[in-house]
Amino acid sequence: MTRDEERAIEWECQKVLRLYYQHVDRHEFEKAVALFTPDVDWLGLGAPLKGREEILVALDAALGKSTARHVLTNTIVDVIDENHVAARSYNTLSTSHETTFEVGDSPIAYEGPNILADMSEKLVRTDEGWRIAWRRAVGVFRHNPQPIPLETWAKDAGKVTPSS
Repeated sequence: MTRDEERAIEWECQKVLRLYYQHVDRHEFEKAVALFTPDVDWLGLGAPLKGREEILVALDAALGKSTARHVLTNTIVDVIDENHVAARSYNTLSTSHETTFEVGDSPIAYEGPNILADMSEKLVRTDEGWRIAWRRAVGVFRHNPQPIPLETWAKDAGKVTPSS
């Protein structure tokens, strides 16, 4: 594989990761979930999720009536081969459970990000294009002890593992 081919893969995979958060922040959950493989394995801050359908349920329940903005930074994509990559990045999340920005007429009161997480993903090339097959999110910094929406949903749905 040439360096130009490798760069193209890196760019395409970074775009998949960014598109996921753009879709989630706009409540386009079906589009977000389509960026995963059907059998994706995701452990997000103690909430284990398996497959597109389970992630769709979790996103809608956790964020359907909230405002969220994800800021993805420091993304590094390591090309393993033509069909597999490993990615790492930081995800800074700000959320509001009280209101949905799209129906508001002014900015939401803001005291800073809720959490910064280390993200690790494995992406694979599929007939649909590059898709996220495996994801892990580990919280590093937290603004306050308030749980973020996915953590709240996971606890209420009984999806939190005993070790989380």
